[in-house]
Amino acid sequence: MRVNYSSFEGNLAQGVAPLYFLFGNEILLVEESLDLLRQQARSDGFNERLRYTVETGFDWNQLFVGGQSMSLFAEKKLVELRIPTGKPGDAGGKALIEYANAPASNDTTLVVISGGIEKRAQNTKWFKAVESAAVTLECPTISADQLPGWIGHRLRAKGLQFDSEVPARLAHDVEGNLLAAAQEINLLALLAEDKTVTMDLVESAIADHARFNAFAYVDACLAGSPVRLVRVLQRLKLEQSEPILILWSLTRETRSLCQLAAIRDQGGNPQSQFKRYGIWGNRAGLVSSALRRLSLRQCQGLLRRLALADLQLKGRAPLKRKDIWEEIESIGLGISGIRIP
Repeated sequence: MRVNYSSFEGNLAQGVAPLYFLFGNEILLVEESLDLLRQQARSDGFNERLRYTVETGFDWNQLFVGGQSMSLFAEKKLVELRIPTGKPGDAGGKALIEYANAPASNDTTLVVISGGIEKRAQNTKWFKAVESAAVTLECPTISADQLPGWIGHRLRAKGLQFDSEVPARLAHDVEGNLLAAAQEINLLALLAEDKTVTMDLVESAIADHARFNAFAYVDACLAGSPVRLVRVLQRLKLEQSEPILILWSLTRETRSLCQLAAIRDQGGNPQSQFKRYGIWGNRAGLVSSALRRLSLRQCQGLLRRLALADLQLKGRAPLKRKDIWEEIESIGLGISGIRIP
């Protein structure tokens, strides 16, 4: 039986089932669902928890041995089986089918946990067997369009009131990273006076949090401040920040610049579209400054360079400079108006 994420807690309240299947691309939601299941299991007297991770050479017999009750007074068990790749292999597929057809014990609940599983893999025999026998919850990726609604729901769940623009503002900075969204919401819940999240609070919290992160680097590039962008990037490198996050932030901003520059070149007013592209507060001045400095052709060229840098970081294209950090610096200087050959 498939259940929705929003109804999973209500389903648990009816009692713990013998078999659960939790999977999906949104790992945060999978783990939070697992936490809810653990809490309900403890309330229902499941005092023993066994955890297995499927790796090369995994002994699938453990699945049945671990679920066997050793005596009349044995503890109820919650058995967690993680399949990180979503591919149990031939032996694992057979074991899962066998378990789905005949669970090991009435006193045992098995939870199969995985990340995202491709549609093709969802047509396999083991998947269909587990899905049909289990309470199945898929946590698919939350799209950019869905993210503001998800943020608003989570804010309300924490008892917070908020300005109407807050969910969209937060969504702009955390798109593609649901864990970051949850962390920002937790921070705002601590900072909010009278349980009210205002746009001023969001802007100040983000500004303080972004003092030396990828967003600070992007803002320095947009401002046309080469000295600052080099300093911020050096700090990020010393702190061993992930280059992929910096490239992601630069790419998203440059893509917006391309679209806004196209509007400008077609005789439109790019500033009227700022909110649509997640541009609020003092960032409007930064983006306007970049648009005055860069042509559409330059923006498109920078976007191509970012795509190449992504390939270079993944080892799929040769580096033209000493390392990826120099490439990121060169692109940043290009956004600031300084062309580096």
